[in-house]
Amino acid sequence: MEKKPFNMNYIASAVLVLLVLVLVAFLGDFYFDLNDDVLMKDILSGAYTGVPEGHNIQMLYPISAFIALLYRVYRGLDWYGIFLCISQFGCMFILFCRVLKACGDKVVKILAAALIAAFFTGGILSHLLFVQYTFTCGLLSATAAFLIMTHDEDKKWDLIPAVLLIVIAYLLRSEMLLLTLPIVGVGILIRFCLSRVLICDRYHEGILVSTYGEKKCLFKKYVLLCLAIILGLIVSTLWHRAAYSSQGWKEFNALFDARTELYDFQYIPEYADNKEFYDSIELSEPEQELLVNYNFGIDDDINTEVLRSVAEYADKLKTDEVPLFTRLTQSAVLYLYRLRHVAYQKSYEYPMTDAPLNIVAGILYLGMIILSLLSKDKKKAKLSLFLIFLLFACRTTLWLYIIVRGRDPIRITHPLYIMEMAVLLGMMLDWQKEKKPVLIATFAAALIAFLAFIPNQVSVIGDEMAQRDKMRIHYDALYEYFDEHPDDFYFVDVYTSVSATDGDEKTFSEKMFRDVDNSFAAHDIMGGWASKSPLYYKKIKSMGFSSMQDAILKDNVYVVSKTVNDVDWLLDYYLDKGINVEISKIDTVSDVFVIYKVKEVS
Repeated sequence: MEKKPFNMNYIASAVLVLLVLVLVAFLGDFYFDLNDDVLMKDILSGAYTGVPEGHNIQMLYPISAFIALLYRVYRGLDWYGIFLCISQFGCMFILFCRVLKACGDKVVKILAAALIAAFFTGGILSHLLFVQYTFTCGLLSATAAFLIMTHDEDKKWDLIPAVLLIVIAYLLRSEMLLLTLPIVGVGILIRFCLSRVLICDRYHEGILVSTYGEKKCLFKKYVLLCLAIILGLIVSTLWHRAAYSSQGWKEFNALFDARTELYDFQYIPEYADNKEFYDSIELSEPEQELLVNYNFGIDDDINTEVLRSVAEYADKLKTDEVPLFTRLTQSAVLYLYRLRHVAYQKSYEYPMTDAPLNIVAGILYLGMIILSLLSKDKKKAKLSLFLIFLLFACRTTLWLYIIVRGRDPIRITHPLYIMEMAVLLGMMLDWQKEKKPVLIATFAAALIAFLAFIPNQVSVIGDEMAQRDKMRIHYDALYEYFDEHPDDFYFVDVYTSVSATDGDEKTFSEKMFRDVDNSFAAHDIMGGWASKSPLYYKKIKSMGFSSMQDAILKDNVYVVSKTVNDVDWLLDYYLDKGINVEISKIDTVSDVFVIYKVKEVS
């Protein structure tokens, strides 16, 4: 008889997930949100080098190797896309199951399940269609936090799924997991403190003879939880470092860090005004132009030392460096604006708005405060208020950190909202027996907020889908052109690989699960974060090339650039290297791409 509710919870959860999935599928195709995910997919699937690769660069090795193994078994499926979607809809299933299990009252159970459904459809519906590994990592972390907040104290192994989700999230996107980990830590502390209060309550009710043994076991349990999480992260890190311990990967990782510092946090100084510096590092003007247009992959002399030197020099040149206190003040103003600003989304990402996530987070905070103030147990009330303050202080610190750094896209900020909502929801469920009316009112208010944004989410997705489909018309035509010339190889200008036009058209991305072709792609971009990696050298070596500079001059190799760009930089580069070339236009694709042939002339 005890298994029936358990089984029904699973069935009900599966049905709810299926309903959301049907809605998502009705709105359009699944997309990799960014070109980063596309390149990661190409590396994992073997489309980049010809063989599925476990060294994915952006993700930690163990999970990359696992996904690459799936491609090795069968390359006809989009395993990376499948993994991301299973992770997101798997989190949805887990949340439904846990809510249905944790809620004893039928009204609270129905409202809580409806709230989870409304969260996915009215809060983050666009993320389910435009899938990005950073957001997926945040969702995994938030789900783990909710499992910790609502776990069954009487079940010995009930926390293992939470630990596994945290480790998977870390393997998927280590930086994002580390950003959300402080909120997980606050969640663990909150659950520990509330469990101690419960032990004391049971003691006063005469259920326990002594609380010492119970408190000791409780402390040991949560220490072991923290140690398990830390151990999982350490093992994952050591495994990853061992996989990247070869000299080639060590050199590339150093170059990757220097490239990140230059492009993400510094800038490239003008050549004319800084010629003396560039001469000191033996970087000519055509070579400096490669840094500007990101096509530095063509020049093997642009190495880690060059990138690091330019970054350090740019940092010294800064005269408008804002003091830390001023930056914090400016960031605090923006933070408060983001916290209170309420508006419908005008587009998928920009201009950014946090509604309805900030609305619902505010409702949950208010609900928890009211629950605490109405409690007859003053000690528990004071503890709850302190824990609420601690959670808010933690989220404020994290928000200020990302705003000060200027790294606050929705793939980062939305998971932060989800993290705190998961903790708050877990806290509220602890009060369902004592203050059910307040709980119901809070859930109802949050539900209404999410429901009010479903039409807006659908509209935004429709516009975004139309823009992405328009973008795909150009790139599908380019890919078809590549396929029609299987004996040729193409190097694509970096800006061209990002956007087909200089207008408002969406930047490059790909559909999941449509026309899956994981065969070797006889083209590569002339820069980017995988440039000069061991994978890049493996790719060009498989084509019989020693370098991009030499390869471009071969008979069956071409350069691709969009029509709005000129290729004079390429002419200047070869002239700087002492090679006279002529560049001729061979073909035009979809009226936006030009195929060029670079030929050496005497």
